[in-house]
Amino acid sequence: MRLLLTTMALLAATAAAAQTPPTDAAGMAEARAKLVAADTNKDGKWDKDEWLAAGRREMGFRMLDADKDGFVTQPELKTGMDRMRAMQGSPN
Repeated sequence: MRLLLTTMALLAATAAAAQTPPTDAAGMAEARAKLVAADTNKDGKWDKDEWLAAGRREMGFRMLDADKDGFVTQPELKTGMDRMRAMQGSPN
């Protein structure tokens, strides 16, 4: 169950972090796999090198690393996803 929740969180985070989020299941699975594989020490968070290895952009890392500790954690990814959804739904 924990692995499933982690996978779901990573999938949501991948869509939030990408400049153009994948819209099809295959694209989302590929993006998730890249993030999982990039977490080389399997600690559930990404340093900048791991983030970049997953094909993510440095700007996204800086934006998502809310506490500026040099890691993007799963809660930071979720917060970023929530923020992105809120921006997409708000009329400007």
